Amino acid sequence: MRVMVKVLLCHNPNAGNKGHDRDSLEAALKLAGFDVRYASVKDEKFADAFDKSVDLIVAAGGDGTIATVLTTIPDRSIPVALLPLGTANNFARSLGIAGTPQELVEMWDPERTCPVSLGSVTGHWGTSLLLEAYGVGVFPQFLLDARKGKKPEGADNLRQGRTLLQKALKRAKPIEIVMTIDGKSHEREVLGIEVCNIAFTGPGLPIAATADVSDDKLDVVLFETDNRKALMEWVEAPQDDKPPVTNRKGAKVEITFRDAPTRLDDASYEATGGKHSIDVTLEEIPLNVVIPVKHPAQKTPEKKATAA
Repeated sequence: MRVMVKVLLCHNPNAGNKGHDRDSLEAALKLAGFDVRYASVKDEKFADAFDKSVDLIVAAGGDGTIATVLTTIPDRSIPVALLPLGTANNFARSLGIAGTPQELVEMWDPERTCPVSLGSVTGHWGTSLLLEAYGVGVFPQFLLDARKGKKPEGADNLRQGRTLLQKALKRAKPIEIVMTIDGKSHEREVLGIEVCNIAFTGPGLPIAATADVSDDKLDVVLFETDNRKALMEWVEAPQDDKPPVTNRKGAKVEITFRDAPTRLDDASYEATGGKHSIDVTLEEIPLNVVIPVKHPAQKTPEKKATAA
């Protein structure tokens, strides 16, 4: 007889698409045999939901909601499962996790997890945790532009985001940076720099294609000025080739720059005057993210798909 697993469902109640509301998610979890307790990420006392003992934490929502949940969890030894309900779903996509809530909940084994490190960013404001990336320059400017006007739904949202990024790349002015990766310093003039924890970011773009969430390294991605045109073309069809960027890896990254917009995950900030130095590292204690397991009945067809 299966032991009842106690689950804390952390959910954005504004994720109101059919099948993504509280009742539908609780029903799917109960059907899979989980004992469910609910917590809204919009609740002022959301952090208090972690005070009671559970066997599994479920983060249900888009990238913003998932980041809120994963950076709030006080005890990272408790496994966490994902129900990606957004448009880009960058974090889940980077881990190869996709499917409907009804499918995913029946593919979870809380003992089958992957260690995933969170990033830690320190600057003039103090220290913050990051899930996706910290950036300076053109990518933050695109996110600032995206805040203006009406936000479309679904694929149109991704299409609009990619168009806005192309426009930002076209008009971006080079910025001078000094980056220090694991003690080695480099001075560069670039359109932007992104320190990534995962492969996908923004409008579903794999700008850090070499990122590995379990390698205890951050991926430093440079948008070189000479690659402006190539980057704009790649954004049009990112599935066709690797991004035309410069990659570096390191456990500790320091960036020094002047007067450029910045971003921390999906929060973007206007440029401010003066010189800024930012330190990005990885947290010592990782999260344990549940990786869905296929049912034995799910098999690759004997006649495998081949290219035309």
